[in-house]
Amino acid sequence: MTKEMTPKEIAAINSEFKTANAFTKWKFMQTPEFNKLPDAVRYTVEKECLTHYFNILTDGMPDWKLPISGTIPISLLNPFRAAVEYFTGTELSVIEQVDTNFKVFARGYYLMGTEDDVYDLI
Repeated sequence: MTKEMTPKEIAAINSEFKTANAFTKWKFMQTPEFNKLPDAVRYTVEKECLTHYFNILTDGMPDWKLPISGTIPISLLNPFRAAVEYFTGTELSVIEQVDTNFKVFARGYYLMGTEDDVYDLI
């Protein structure tokens, strides 16, 4: 006999799968096997993965093209950096470490190519 899942249980599983799925995709993107995939497949996996991380960092912003600041887990610095570079063409800089997190900042799309010191923009 099987138990029917409640909507709350389904939502919890879906929430966990989204995060795990992005992390799994990121790890796979670092392997030689990823580069053997057809271009269209690689581009799709890359965009899905990086969109996840970029959306977390820009959640609540009125415009994703503005300068970006936030706090991220140290262990996820590389995927967040890749996501910011992919979408804005700017570098995600670590401002300071707070426990197991980094406070980060990026110029954002509108300031791409500017020479301002990152600390002047914060």
